[in-house]
Amino acid sequence: MNPTQLFLLPGNLVSDVLHVDEADSRTMIRTLVNMLFWNLVVVLSVLPFI
Repeated sequence: MNPTQLFLLPGNLVSDVLHVDEADSRTMIRTLVNMLFWNLVVVLSVLPFI
């Protein structure tokens, strides 16, 4: 698995669970989920240092 696939994994998993097949809808869901997921990971990892 290359880094790009790993970065897109949360959005792809959610799109698969929701059975989204249309490319445009899948892209929008993947973008939303990835932004939320990776922002949460970054905030939680930086929070102890504040």
